[in-house]
Amino acid sequence: MIPNWPLDFFQQHAPYAPLLPFLTQFKGFPQHSDWDASGFNAKNQQGQPIRFVAPEVISDYYEVAIAQKGHVATRANNWHDCFNALVWCAFPQSKAAITALHMRHFSPDGPRGTVRDAATLFDECGLILAYCDDALLQLLIDHRWQELFQLHESDWGVKINAICFGHATYENLLEPFLGLTGKCWPIKVAADFFEKEITAQCTWLDHKLAHCLDSEQLKKPRQLPPIPYLGIPHWWPVQDEAFYANTQYFRPARQAIIKK
Repeated sequence: MIPNWPLDFFQQHAPYAPLLPFLTQFKGFPQHSDWDASGFNAKNQQGQPIRFVAPEVISDYYEVAIAQKGHVATRANNWHDCFNALVWCAFPQSKAAITALHMRHFSPDGPRGTVRDAATLFDECGLILAYCDDALLQLLIDHRWQELFQLHESDWGVKINAICFGHATYENLLEPFLGLTGKCWPIKVAADFFEKEITAQCTWLDHKLAHCLDSEQLKKPRQLPPIPYLGIPHWWPVQDEAFYANTQYFRPARQAIIKK
């Protein structure tokens, strides 16, 4: 069964802004032939065009097929794989860099290791945290959620912003529920970064993130701070005092728990 294509929903919900230039090019749920005809020109780091193909035509490991042939296993009528393809469109350099990172640490007979674990974690549920104010980043690191999301609500989109990267995160946001948490990669930007259109922001971040991945800056999952992203202003319908007071979702830092 082909899922509905809720374009109005995407246009009305802030987290989908990075994908909107691509979402709006389809009138219905994209099939393999639609991706081929779309004109998207992502490539792997060998310069081969990325193609979204049925999993049954691939015999290699997932990352190997991408790295060696540019073939991304994409199940038909599957939201998870559809969002993966859309992220390839929005962040082509970073997606190619993640594949290359996997290949540098790939061993078919050995353990995955922390680098590949971190790469998969970010690829699935990562958010890029662009910020120009160190104090705001520190609030996130310290789990001071009410200050970050409520007291500094007006700074979101002006001094700090979270941009979805993980395709599982996009999928979860179709039917969000309290408890959803992602892993973020903080990237410091100039103050005028937030004056750019979202497409220009994504292009800049894509280049920067790909460089970080290519230079082996991602080493382990724990270097990616958690973020209960439904607390980001306008990412949940009712963000009142009771919502932010829910410490089962907005968990304090471990040190704060110990002190109590």
